[in-house]
Order: sequence, then C-alpha cells, then structure tokens
Amino acid sequence: MKDLLVRKLKMYRNLLAVLFGYRAIWDTSEPFKTEINNLDANMKEIDEKGLSLKGSQSVSEEKKQMCQKMLGAALIVSGIGTAYASQIKDSGLKAKFDFTKSELAKGNEIEIYNRCAGISKAAEPILDKLLAYNMPANQLTILNQYTSAFDELISAPREVRKADKSIRKEMLVLYDECDTLLDERLDKMMLIYKESHPDFYLEYSNARVIGGWHKKNEEVGDAKPPV
Repeated sequence: MKDLLVRKLKMYRNLLAVLFGYRAIWDTSEPFKTEINNLDANMKEIDEKGLSLKGSQSVSEEKKQMCQKMLGAALIVSGIGTAYASQIKDSGLKAKFDFTKSELAKGNEIEIYNRCAGISKAAEPILDKLLAYNMPANQLTILNQYTSAFDELISAPREVRKADKSIRKEMLVLYDECDTLLDERLDKMMLIYKESHPDFYLEYSNARVIGGWHKKNEEVGDAKPPV
C-alpha cells in the first residue's frame, strides 16, 4: 500500500506539471480550473501531512540517547554521594547513592528513571556537602534536566505511533479525494481535448499512468489502474 501511494503521489505531480504546462487551453474553463486547483491543494496538503509524520523509530533513538546522558549524570552524583556517605559512616545514606554503572542501567525504563531520580532526590538536601567534593556546581541541575526529559520520552514512541496513525488516515482521505476528482471529473473533461488538442491529451494520458501499470490504447476516461 505504501509503495502504491508513493507512485500515486508521483502521478499527481506529473499530471499537474502537464496541466499547468497547457494552462492556456483550459484557463477559461472554470470547472476545469476548479478541479486542477483542488488537485494541487490536496497534493500540497498530503505533502504537509507527510512532513509532520515523526516516526516512532527516531523518537526511540532520542530516548536511548537521553537515557545514556541521564545515566552519565547520575553516575557522577552517585559516586560523590557514596564517597561522602562513606566518610561520615552513614550506611543508610550510602545505600541511596552506591550504584555501579550496570546497576544504574538495570531493569526497565521506569526502574532506571526512578533510580536516577532517587539519586537526585537524595542529593538535594546535602548539595553543599557534595559540592565540597569537587562536584560541578550545575551537576544536580543537569541530572534533573535529563531525568525530566527522559520521563517525558518514556511513553513518546507509543504516542508518536498513535499520532502518525491518525495523520496517515487523514492522508488516505486526501488520496481518495484526488482519485475521485481524477476518475469522475478531470478524466471525463479531458475527453473533449482528444481531437482539438491531441498533444495535450496524449501527455495527460501518459502522465495519468501509475508506475508499474501501463495502458494499451485505452480512453483516459475509461482506464483505471488496479488498486
């Protein structure tokens, strides 16, 4: 289906190129002009909607990258927090910070997020103590930014797939409108030009072919590619 739609869109573009190339012939016909403008508008809207498709794969990659940034920032706070807790011999506090890199990344996305957010929460009340251990002044802020961004991305691929599905449905409606416009109106109106403007008619007929399907001396108004 996707390949067919790509071929259809190419056919629409080819048709418009031919139609606008022979504008002097049909420009005085308001019905003809209306249908060409409708085809042009529908095709532009299809293009716009196509550009708005985000794709869950790209969002998943963004989430993966943000997770790595969050883990890196959390590991720094974790190490400094562990060192401080160990020095003051506070085993309870140490347990909140003492994670290896593999331990931080263990489990599902929510578990990883909760672990990193927990480190941030444990660090806030003792931030001045941790800064004395040469922790960068903005390290906790960076960790909070990354945890917040990752939290927003956890469900993003699912939401993107849902939004993209809705956009594709809208695009299919536009494709149907274009096909109806061509099959029932422009193709029929083109028949009048078969004898009076044969070059125009022939170029339109050739452009009307969807890739992979070929006409054999058929009338434009009767020929329909298989869908």
